[in-house]
Amino acid sequence: MTRQKVIDLLAMSRFANLPTVWSNGLLGVLVGWNLFKDQAHLCPICLSLIGLALSCLYLGGCFFNDWHDLDFDTKTRPDRPIPSGRWPRQTILLFSLILMGGGLLLSTFVSPPAGLFAAGIIICILAYTRWHKVHPASFFFMAGARALIYPTAAFSLLSWEQFGALDGQKLPIFFLLALGLGAYILGISLTARAETSKDPVSDSQKTLPILCLCAPILFFSGPLLLTNNGTALPPLVLFIVVLSIIVRRLRANRDVGAFVSRTLAAIPLVDYLLVFTFAPHPAFWIICPLLALAALGLQKIAPAT
Repeated sequence: MTRQKVIDLLAMSRFANLPTVWSNGLLGVLVGWNLFKDQAHLCPICLSLIGLALSCLYLGGCFFNDWHDLDFDTKTRPDRPIPSGRWPRQTILLFSLILMGGGLLLSTFVSPPAGLFAAGIIICILAYTRWHKVHPASFFFMAGARALIYPTAAFSLLSWEQFGALDGQKLPIFFLLALGLGAYILGISLTARAETSKDPVSDSQKTLPILCLCAPILFFSGPLLLTNNGTALPPLVLFIVVLSIIVRRLRANRDVGAFVSRTLAAIPLVDYLLVFTFAPHPAFWIICPLLALAALGLQKIAPAT
C-alpha cells in the first residue's frame, strides 16, 4: 500500500477527530459514574472496549459518508480518494459496515443499554448521510450521533436490569449535554457559512453563530456556577480564552478551513467544562487538554474534515 493510499484512508476516516470522540466518551463515563455510583461497576477492560466501540462507530460513519457522496464528490471534488479511483468504492463500504457493525457488537457485549444507544448512533449516521446534502435539518442527525456518545458511555456501566430500574429524574443531564455540544457544533457550521457567504452578512448573522459556540458555557458550566461550584471556573476560563483566540484568528486571516479544524479539535475543551468537576482524581484534569492537542497534532497527518 502506498503512502498516499494510507493518507487517503486516514482522511476518509477523519481519524484526526478520534481524540474528540474519546473526550465525549470520558465525560459520558464520568457522568454515569457520578449518577449511578451505587450501581455502576468500573471495569478497565470494559471501558477500553467501549472506547474502541465508539471509535469504530465514528470511523465507520465517516467511511459511509464518503461512500455515499461519490456522485457529489465526482462533480465538486474529483481529487478525493473514491472518485479519483485511488480507493474502490465497495472497499470503503466494506470498511464502513465492518466498523459500524463491530462497534455495535462491542457496545452490546459491554452492556446491552450501551448497545441500545450505539444503535441510535448508527441510525443518526445513516439518516445524516442520506439527507445532509439535501435538507438543512439533517444537522440534527449529525449532532445526535455525537450527543448519543454520552449516554452510550454512561450506560455502559449498567446492566439491562439496572437500566430498566433507573430513576427518570437522573436523565435530564443528558439533554443538557446534547444541547451544549449540539449548539457548539451548530456554531461551527453557522460561522463557517457566514464567513464564506458571497452575500453581505449582518451583525446579527455573525453574532448568532458565536452565541452557539458559547452555548456550552450555559448548559455545562451554568448549572455548576449556580451551585457555587468553584471547580467550574478553571476549565471555563480555558475554554473562553481558546475560543476567543480561534475566532480572532478567523476574523484576521479569513481562513475558514483552519477555523473549522481548530474548533473541532477544541471539542475536548467543551467536555472539560464538566470533566474537571466530575473527575475522581486530579490526574484526570490534564486528559481533555491533552486530547485537544492530540487532535491538532493528528490534523497535520490528515485533515479533520
